[in-house]
Amino acid sequence: MPLKLLILILFLPLLFSAQLRPDTTRKVNYLVIPTLFRTPETGWAYGLSGSLSFKTTERRDTLTRVSMVQVIGIFSERQQNIQSVDATIYFPKERYILYFNTTHSYFPDKFWGIGQYSRNESEEKYVFENFNISTHIKRKFSRHLFFGVLEDFQNIFKVRYGEGSLMDSTFFYGKSNYNVLGLGLSASYDTRNSTFWPTKGVFLQTQFTTYNKGFVSDYSFNKWTLEARLFKRVFRDHVIACQLYNYYTFGQTPFRSMATLGGAGNLRGFYQGRYRDNSMYSVIAEYRAPIFWRFSACVFGGFGDVYGKPRNINSGSVKYSFGGGLRLSILEKEKLNLRIDYGYSDAYNKGFYFTIGECF
Repeated sequence: MPLKLLILILFLPLLFSAQLRPDTTRKVNYLVIPTLFRTPETGWAYGLSGSLSFKTTERRDTLTRVSMVQVIGIFSERQQNIQSVDATIYFPKERYILYFNTTHSYFPDKFWGIGQYSRNESEEKYVFENFNISTHIKRKFSRHLFFGVLEDFQNIFKVRYGEGSLMDSTFFYGKSNYNVLGLGLSASYDTRNSTFWPTKGVFLQTQFTTYNKGFVSDYSFNKWTLEARLFKRVFRDHVIACQLYNYYTFGQTPFRSMATLGGAGNLRGFYQGRYRDNSMYSVIAEYRAPIFWRFSACVFGGFGDVYGKPRNINSGSVKYSFGGGLRLSILEKEKLNLRIDYGYSDAYNKGFYFTIGECF
């Protein structure tokens, strides 16, 4: 990459950092900035991001965090395009929190097969389009405890893959166009002192979602997720962060609802979907430390695997990855970071990540 372009990428957020600080004289703040990132799944991608930030109460209210609505349009060097609207709304005193996302994407992707032992040399390409709407509203029942309800709708269409290919010959649900609609419940416990860069506290969350054939869905299946995060300050602003994640489905789980190992939010170094099956688990640990000014560093490592049923879990197929990266704070007060990570597992499974926000 040309040095001038790399410098522009690294310091572009600083050009807008002054605008990102909330204007206390205005009830609503807005911002439109160019977006540039890189992951193994997309390569280099670019676009525009627009956001609205506001409080549902008076700006001086310290019991309610700032709500945000973000609109993104992205195009990648691999001919992918994504358009999304993402919102997090904190109602007065955070008695209720609303999460909303709607996304359309056209996504040339890769397929290696299903299961723990798919081979690197089996890689082939396929294409699909996706439209989804997900809503999750949580109600506070005590200082740190929330219960919620959620819905998840997905429309997968224009699926294309080669006749006689591995994808064509492998059995799984959702090989062609389909819809699914799920309704579910959630429970969470959150004592973190920050959303984006916690230095202490825990975050525990579980969700159960059911999808029923005949009620909009083309398949009947259930999904249960469990996540635990721990953050511990060990020296000044040095922090150890750990995450345990389990994604479990049973029934007629369609292809795009299967668990996928890897990606910017999981085991970095693995292409998201390099390993795919009905379920998965992963364990990740990070050491986060400040360097100077707005810069900090991170080293990480983790392991995990996909599995069809719990009896398929075994130590012989566990996948590992490790790596490190740099952080640049673009929202200093909220500790929202631009991150550059490099994850490595082996000569085939490795890659750079240039994104906003932490892995967890």
